Amino acid sequence: MSKKMKIGLVLSRAPAYSETFIINKIDGLIKSGKHVILFLNYYEKHKEFDDKISFFYQINLNRKLYIFFKLIKVLITCPLIICKFLYLERASNLDWYQILKRLIINLHIIDKKIDWLHFTYATMGLGRENVAKAIGAKSAVSFRGFDIGLYPHKNIKCYNLLWKRIDKVHSISDALYNKALKLGLSKSIKYKKIYPAINLELFNNKNKKIQISKPLHILTVSRLSWKKGLEYALKAISLLKESKIDFQYNIIGEGEYKESILYAIHQLKLGDNVILNGNLSQFEIVKFMEQSDVYLQPSIQEGFCNAVLEAQVMGLLCIVSDADGLSENVIDKKTGWVVPRRSSEAIYNKLKKVLVMKDSDILKIKSNAIERVREKFNILYQRKLFNEFY
Repeated sequence: MSKKMKIGLVLSRAPAYSETFIINKIDGLIKSGKHVILFLNYYEKHKEFDDKISFFYQINLNRKLYIFFKLIKVLITCPLIICKFLYLERASNLDWYQILKRLIINLHIIDKKIDWLHFTYATMGLGRENVAKAIGAKSAVSFRGFDIGLYPHKNIKCYNLLWKRIDKVHSISDALYNKALKLGLSKSIKYKKIYPAINLELFNNKNKKIQISKPLHILTVSRLSWKKGLEYALKAISLLKESKIDFQYNIIGEGEYKESILYAIHQLKLGDNVILNGNLSQFEIVKFMEQSDVYLQPSIQEGFCNAVLEAQVMGLLCIVSDADGLSENVIDKKTGWVVPRRSSEAIYNKLKKVLVMKDSDILKIKSNAIERVREKFNILYQRKLFNEFY
């Protein structure tokens, strides 16, 4: 009987409500016969996977006595690994204080025998660049929107050491990969694009109606964050209201930007038209999508966005910005529409055109979107690609 491949995924915490792309990946790896280990910064399990995977947690730096005994243990059980780690860290021009701190924060990883150490975000590799090489594992990194599109702007050259230590790169879009090349990633590092995948059993094309509802039902599923550009969508629909077009706009999600969104709704006098629904289950989201006509994703920065895929396969007409991976998510004029980011007028103009489209044109857009998502963004296809990746 062949030994199970052991894959260690490094995350800050257990997958959150909105991180369905990680949840789907873990589930796919488990079903493919892999032994999955989660290395987390904070003590927090994910009830969906509690009995299926192993969890190990970064040591709290305030637990000095525990750190002391853990250091003694790893020095006794794997002295060669510790020596190699210290050598690699010193060769990276770090001082001994930094090296000791890095050793401590990686104690939950450094004594584990795994085949792959995979940083689920590039930022998760910072301070851990030398761990995989020290323990004799291969290393991989996944690119997401924040860690490639935003973080390096205020942390210049932050990934220079990581690029030297990575064996393979996974990106959810060509846009993010090309940005990483500009940040110093070498083209010689093996690269594989694997799009996100969605649950096609749950998100099924049940919305077969062609006629646009009256009032028009608009939907966005998004974390309430500045980078999601929701204020541009609100300004666009305020123009709809000025044009005497009847509509209802539902926003599903929570986030730190909620107060700003609420104020924009008040300022634009949209209180009767916009509903903030908070976080909802996927089953509840399906119900909203069944009742909606148009999906908006006006992001300023976006890695890819699973919710847009879900909306397309549910038969919604999708209008998205040209932020990073969104222009690969939606094919302009074929499966939906891509408009310039930060342009409320462009969103408004596209909404007006949707309202006067012929039924045959609406049907074509919906059919194209449903077919493409079902073919390219299904979980079985993603599982196959990740098996090939490792």
